[in-house]
Amino acid sequence: MTKISGIFAASMSVLNSDMSLNIEKTIKHAEKLILMGEVKVNGNKILTPAFFVSKNDKITIKNEMLQSSTKTKLFIFHKPKGVIVSKNDPQKRKTIYDFLPTNMQQFHYVGRLDYNTEGLLLLTNNGKLKRHLELPINKIERNYKVKIYGNIKNLNKKQLSKGVTIKNIKYGPIYIDVLENKEKISWLSIKIYEGKNREIRKIMEYYDLLINDLIRIQFGPFHLRNLKRGELISIEEKELNFFMRSIGEL
Repeated sequence: MTKISGIFAASMSVLNSDMSLNIEKTIKHAEKLILMGEVKVNGNKILTPAFFVSKNDKITIKNEMLQSSTKTKLFIFHKPKGVIVSKNDPQKRKTIYDFLPTNMQQFHYVGRLDYNTEGLLLLTNNGKLKRHLELPINKIERNYKVKIYGNIKNLNKKQLSKGVTIKNIKYGPIYIDVLENKEKISWLSIKIYEGKNREIRKIMEYYDLLINDLIRIQFGPFHLRNLKRGELISIEEKELNFFMRSIGEL
């Protein structure tokens, strides 16, 4: 068991001018935020530093999850259609957590795939990595394979590559390649960098095109590979460490 002020102190280190740790100021800083009600344990606000937590407790500071020294892990999950990307569903539909082992029930999902979309979903135990991958400003590539019903001649690929505004929502560059075109049914490769809510579906609707299948096959440097629906695979440590260093997280 560990005193919460000690854990919080480690995450909010106050340094002296010579970059050495100022223990006294660090602890005071931590305890001040605790007394201000900025610290929660398992969702419950605490108001005293005399509170003990175990390594399994979830600690948030100003609604940000406190990261432990646990080694970062990243998994690829092939989300099937008809599955919710959420911890719980009021309608009692199946969620991604129904597919995950017990020791992964606290993992974060990176971005969302809607109910009728399938494909690559990243899962991590590192909240900081999750935020980096999701932030539009970081322009992480997402690649989708899309089955379309309608006349794709309506698509203005040049315009889309420069970004478009639809119903007062501005979308960044969208890159489209035609993989297969048979009368009114086509397969497209669509590459985006923001991942706004239902982005591809809304853009296709704007061009009077109906999506039959939407499959995410890539997120950043990570690919769906040959994973079957509902399968899960861990990113190898060497590959993950290389990626973490490339984004300055190691």
